[in-house]
Amino acid sequence: MRTAYLPGLALAFVLTASALCADRARAEGNRDGAYWNRLDVAEKTDLVIGVLEGLNLSESILHIILQNEYTMCSDILISIARQTDVFFEGLTVGRIVEGLNALYVDGKNRSIPISWGVWVVARQDKNDRTVGKFIQELRTLYR
Repeated sequence: MRTAYLPGLALAFVLTASALCADRARAEGNRDGAYWNRLDVAEKTDLVIGVLEGLNLSESILHIILQNEYTMCSDILISIARQTDVFFEGLTVGRIVEGLNALYVDGKNRSIPISWGVWVVARQDKNDRTVGKFIQELRTLYR
């Protein structure tokens, strides 16, 4: 009986932790292109590594939570993880840093959060033909 509540409690914990981290990031300032442009190369590299580790950790936690209780959600998560792997396959941290440098040269992109900028770079690396539209949507969302 108690194990039935475990997935819900774990998800609540993950969401609470994410909210606390988001509040801290807001308090420290926006992690966008303007912030990116103030960093040195080592800080940029560390930040990208952190984004990638966070992506892997969140996928792992959600997979653990969903795998036994919610088969349909687990299947969707596995599909998303496979798509993510395709976008990031062969993409090095150095190339992501270079791509973000290029993205944030354009002042119209500076309000786009770095985490989304990483996705822009990954999509550009795979020659995704919809990346231009994606950038426009991000510019509109993060004015």
